[in-house]
Amino acid sequence: MRVGRIEDPTKRMFGWLVRYWVAGRRTRKFFSDRAYGGSSKKAKAAAEAFALEHLPDHQEILSLKRRMLPRRNTPHGIPGVARYVRSGGTSAFWTAYWTQNGVRHRKSYSVTKLGEHEARELAFATRLEMTAGNQERLAELIETYVNDRKAKQQRRRP
Repeated sequence: MRVGRIEDPTKRMFGWLVRYWVAGRRTRKFFSDRAYGGSSKKAKAAAEAFALEHLPDHQEILSLKRRMLPRRNTPHGIPGVARYVRSGGTSAFWTAYWTQNGVRHRKSYSVTKLGEHEARELAFATRLEMTAGNQERLAELIETYVNDRKAKQQRRRP
């Protein structure tokens, strides 16, 4: 979320612009100095208040997206699942990571005990099970945001 100053004498635009992207949608809102009695400070305060009002939901959406979206930098693309080999190459294991109530957790599965395929599948299943609530919350936030935007756009149309 960005708050920036706009000063364009040719268009007589003096004020503060709030910009952000969420759920693939861009939102921009301009806070004119003139609308706030010619005061740049008052316009800036209004712009920052608007940005802060929407910031928590946007931070949560971005955080959930980072934790849930598939990655290109892993062989399997699943975030929060990794294969490790102990130093000296003595044993390997698959580990699933997730965050619950702000606390990071992990569960490891030994390749020696379970076999490569079984350890890998258990790590994927654990990750999926433990992050199911995150996926639901992300879908809920995006749906709420998209519906709010559609309602506002329909109110503007005559």
